[in-house]
Amino acid sequence: MRPDGTGRRWLLLVVLALCAAFLGGCQKDQTWKLGTPAPQITLFDKQDAPVKLSGYRGDVVVLRFWSSGCKDCVAGMPALDRYAQKYRSRGMTVLAVNMGESREVVQKFVGTMNLRYPVLRDPELIAAKKYHVTSVPTTFFIDRKGAARLMVPGEVSQQVFEKAVDALL
Repeated sequence: MRPDGTGRRWLLLVVLALCAAFLGGCQKDQTWKLGTPAPQITLFDKQDAPVKLSGYRGDVVVLRFWSSGCKDCVAGMPALDRYAQKYRSRGMTVLAVNMGESREVVQKFVGTMNLRYPVLRDPELIAAKKYHVTSVPTTFFIDRKGAARLMVPGEVSQQVFEKAVDALL
């Protein structure tokens, strides 16, 4: 160490930087990727009751992130409803996750669309962040064991949807 104390200050700065890097790394989900267990999330139904993704383990889950201001999202909702009805008896569940809108906005939207699958809310965008969603619509296909197998940004065609679900059922 140098007599003027610069060595100690330098060592202290290095130790603080390492601690910050270590602690910061613990809070981030840096390891998640397709093919591994999907991040566990809690969403809210139309009565603001919590709904956990883990509650659907054993089903194939189609997790669709959307917003009512997204024209493609809105246009794709009726087709998603038809797919949900078609595959429900075979063990597939569609969960539509609204990103950041109020309970009232989501309820009004669902009422006008007459959707028959669960429409949930992610008011603080926690689930969207865990899934690294950067645009809507974004759809994840999750297998019966809870691993996300496919991510489709943008609208999902009927051919892609059916091929993905058939492969997981």
